[in-house]
Amino acid sequence: MLEVGLVSVTMSSAARAAGVSVGLVQHYYDSKEALIVDTLERVLASILGRVERATALAETRHSRIEDMLRAGIEQLLPLDTARREEARLRMAFAGLALDNEELREHQTRFARILRDRAARAIENAGRCGEIPDLGSVDPELEAYVLLSLTEGLCHQLLTSPTGDEGNQARRAIATRMSALFSSACAHRTLSW
Repeated sequence: MLEVGLVSVTMSSAARAAGVSVGLVQHYYDSKEALIVDTLERVLASILGRVERATALAETRHSRIEDMLRAGIEQLLPLDTARREEARLRMAFAGLALDNEELREHQTRFARILRDRAARAIENAGRCGEIPDLGSVDPELEAYVLLSLTEGLCHQLLTSPTGDEGNQARRAIATRMSALFSSACAHRTLSW
């Protein structure tokens, strides 16, 4: 789909790209829109799966909640070929979602899942002491800020490459998170 752009996708171009017949594509999808929605669902599910695996791996290492959250957030950055293609698709879908309610609902649900998980991690970090004064922190707002920063960095990585952009993006996220997660964890067993 990236080769022709989402707007230009047809049932025959999708079949050709998949190496199957148009009839087979039409068997599973009754319209181009259904094909595009299914593609978006698969891309977002793949990203969420990778986020879950990255945070679970950090948790098995008894990492700080800050590190678990960062491991998950960094999965949204286009730091390798597969994630770059996903990020390009996400941006293309975001453009289409402006005029397509069904795509917008999927994008909104994906963003809500990520924000809820990040907010829960921030709340847990406050309970264990990584965030020293949770009462002065709004976990929902902080999750929104972290994910907005990450989305902005994703856009920069795709549109304004500098050569060191991956490291700069990681440092930007680490800087924001270290300002929030400024103390040691007392428990080391809570996760997001």
